[in-house]
Amino acid sequence: MKLIIFDLDGTLIDTLADLANSCNYALNAHGYPVHPISAYRIFVGNGITKLVQRALPDGHTPETIERVKKTFVEYYTLHANDSTQPYLGIMEALITLKGREYLLSVASNKYHEATEALVGKYFGNIGFDVVLGHREGKPAKPDPQIVFDTLETLNVDPKNCIYVGDSSVDMNTATAAGVTSVGVTWGFRSESELREHGADHLIHHPRELPALADRLLRSVSTTKT
Repeated sequence: MKLIIFDLDGTLIDTLADLANSCNYALNAHGYPVHPISAYRIFVGNGITKLVQRALPDGHTPETIERVKKTFVEYYTLHANDSTQPYLGIMEALITLKGREYLLSVASNKYHEATEALVGKYFGNIGFDVVLGHREGKPAKPDPQIVFDTLETLNVDPKNCIYVGDSSVDMNTATAAGVTSVGVTWGFRSESELREHGADHLIHHPRELPALADRLLRSVSTTKT
């Protein structure tokens, strides 16, 4: 079997505005300054705790992080779809890949319940084979455990898997898991960041993915492009 694992935020869907607005709401509710949406391109990527930690001023305590995080989750649960949309061309690429009988999965640092809800809302007709978000007691990416769990569940060898994401977190996750990484330049982070963190391949539009997947999963290459 041939497997393609996708990051979620910044790769399949543009969630930046809803994440930023939810975090700003939580910060304001607890009396802390807010940030422009553009700042959240750097804040996101390592899960909610890191997001809140990065958004808070210096000198915050673990208790403060938990209070703001709780408010964030409550607000985001209600407002996760205010502005979020799949990236242009993603749906067509997924339909093509599914039609070619690739296994498709999601591996996100977003908390698991929100990951499942967003994938179900926007990609319910695709039929992802595994959908995993961040789960209590499991390490967050770039720890490769989420990839290992997916490979084990689907009984796929790492050499028959590619990992698609938009950040250094994703590229480092793929490297740690021993799978081929594909960096996407339409997401939250820069092309230079993807290159610096070892992206095996780069694509600039979702339409490029099916042909690249066919090439890589017929004979996985380690040559950087």
